[in-house]
Amino acid sequence: MDRREFLKAGALGFLGLMLGEAKMIHAEAAYYEPMIYKRFLQFTEYEERKATEFLVIHHTGYPGIDKDSTAAGIHKYHQEANGWAGIGYHYLIRKDGMIEQGRRPNAVGAHAFNHNQTSIGICLAGNFNIGTPTAAQMDSVKELCAWLCQKYELKPMQKGVIVGHKDVNHDVDCPGRQLYKRLPEIRQFCEDNR
Repeated sequence: MDRREFLKAGALGFLGLMLGEAKMIHAEAAYYEPMIYKRFLQFTEYEERKATEFLVIHHTGYPGIDKDSTAAGIHKYHQEANGWAGIGYHYLIRKDGMIEQGRRPNAVGAHAFNHNQTSIGICLAGNFNIGTPTAAQMDSVKELCAWLCQKYELKPMQKGVIVGHKDVNHDVDCPGRQLYKRLPEIRQFCEDNR
């Protein structure tokens, strides 16, 4: 191999390394985690979720009022009123778009009867039968769902991957009409950001 061939091979090798590194940077960027505020809530028990097959979207749905809620407030209510280990949702999205962690991401939730072993529960604060999700909430739920779909290798446009609570428990009206009709928008955002 003469000097010219050596330099050419070296340049091609360097270019290959750079392209490989660029692909790795792009892959890492795809796993962008949105800002999630961890509340370190105390639970009475935890069970690890064995798989993550789908995301269930909820609203807090307090009767007659479209109000903001906190993960700590729901945690206390779920423990005291329901006798649960703590907040049933993995994430709560406040009216201002803040994402609060409820249950640990790998723990079994208490948000969708008979479907908690394989799902993540995401709740938006509000009653979306009488109000509408804020723009900040919609931005946050899209970012959170996109990140979770990438993290767990879920296909957002596949039937049954991003669902409303009423899709898996037919006796509820959750996540409310105004949020339920926007689920296709969430799915599309996730698909576009895969």
